[in-house]
Amino acid sequence: MPARAQTVLLVDDEEFFLRSVVDGFAAHPSKVQVLTAPNGRVALQILERATVDLVVTDLKMPELDGFALVAELSRTRPALPILVMTAFGTPELEARLERNGISQCLDKPVDFPALAAKVFETLAASATGHLRGITLATLLQMIELDRKTCTVQVTAEGRRGTLAFRAGELLDAATGTLRGDAAALEILAWDQGAIDLAPGSAPRTRAVTGRLPELLLEAFRRRDERERTRAEAPPTVFTPLDEAAPDLTLTTITKEAAPMAVQDKLKELTSIEGFSGAAVFTPTGEALAMLHADAANVKDVGILTNAVLLNAQKASLEMGTGRGQQVHIEAEKAHLLARCLNEGTDPIRSQPGKAHFHLVVVLKNDASIGLAKLRINSLVEKLAEDFRG
Repeated sequence: MPARAQTVLLVDDEEFFLRSVVDGFAAHPSKVQVLTAPNGRVALQILERATVDLVVTDLKMPELDGFALVAELSRTRPALPILVMTAFGTPELEARLERNGISQCLDKPVDFPALAAKVFETLAASATGHLRGITLATLLQMIELDRKTCTVQVTAEGRRGTLAFRAGELLDAATGTLRGDAAALEILAWDQGAIDLAPGSAPRTRAVTGRLPELLLEAFRRRDERERTRAEAPPTVFTPLDEAAPDLTLTTITKEAAPMAVQDKLKELTSIEGFSGAAVFTPTGEALAMLHADAANVKDVGILTNAVLLNAQKASLEMGTGRGQQVHIEAEKAHLLARCLNEGTDPIRSQPGKAHFHLVVVLKNDASIGLAKLRINSLVEKLAEDFRG
């Protein structure tokens, strides 16, 4: 018996666009059936009576927009895959979307070949169980980029929190007795829960001082920290560099690696133009070694970058694309590169006799990004012999 055609619900208030997409998918009747809705309210009505495998929605629509639709689906159908079509307007914002891991977005105007390719790709990933609906973090970043004013209520495991946005800025957060940054970090660290989105005016005063991207990074780090299986970090041992390089300081924080061997190998990175610091971490986030140049906060930067790598690995595994090996974060004042080397099979825990660590490198500019990646790939292989327990 042939497999049934999968059903895609396309939500957009542009009638011509809806017709063109329906006509385009008419060439694939055995693969895709397309239902259409002019806004989120009609889309929810269709979902009540039809089995849908994928929702593709615009964000800006009358009556019930795409933000509210995504929020409602996160509560009622959290496993339903969603693709968002949006026109954020500038290459800078589009690049930031990609850097922040919002891969379930299509840039408008969307041509049919690009839309069809993304639809088939998403349906295939969903069929293997490697794709779910848009996460809270993704929705909040879209609210920020779209400069939307709204209140987001999140409910998870009996807890409830509120995040208030004005023109895309997170101004206030509250949960239980917590308020401001503390509340935001608590809510953002929750596992995916139900989301309710309400329009309206945000508070005039600011209770949250941190920016959303930084708050998300710190929340992810805290969530990962809670999941760690190691109760205690290895003891700290300080090993100074020789006098030939007085502007660098190396700290080795492990009993497993040979200090001088790690020291000599990390120093290979100092010849890269713009090198600012490097750090080696366990897969659960404990610092093993740090090499400082002019980045005094290399440990803090490294911990956050390491958390991004861990989340990228989890996402790549969930998508069925294999374990992620490297991430590149392009910030305003630095480039952050994180590379994983794992000789074992467990994505989190180290295994006896198998090297498993993360190398984070901080660069002041983009003059040597290509060279740095080549050096990093070579260096992790050399460091492996020092971290096989």
